Amino acid sequence: MSAAPDPVLVRSSEPETLDRAAVVAVDGNGAIVGRASLSRLYGMRAEIDLEHAPSTTIALALVDALEREARRRGLVRLELDAVPLSDSLIAAVRRRRSTAGEVRASHTYLTWSTTPVNS
Repeated sequence: MSAAPDPVLVRSSEPETLDRAAVVAVDGNGAIVGRASLSRLYGMRAEIDLEHAPSTTIALALVDALEREARRRGLVRLELDAVPLSDSLIAAVRRRRSTAGEVRASHTYLTWSTTPVNS
């Protein structure tokens, strides 16, 4: 039997600005185990950048936190560059969200609404 993974807490990592927010994932010992940022692009759209996310669990915790932040800011659409992501992470994001794939300049972006489908 394996031990259960330590819980991950996600918190803001720097002062927020109008166009940017950043978060870190912290393990039970207080060590930073992940980092991601939200950057407003145009209109009511923003991009999530997973700067360091060594596991699917940490990546999803970071995405969830930034999606909540995007909703708080009134942003309505998010995108995530799928090129550097693992197939398992892409599948996990697609299972949890109603995503579309948009191809721009040979990059595929996962995009979705910040409003939950069942709300």
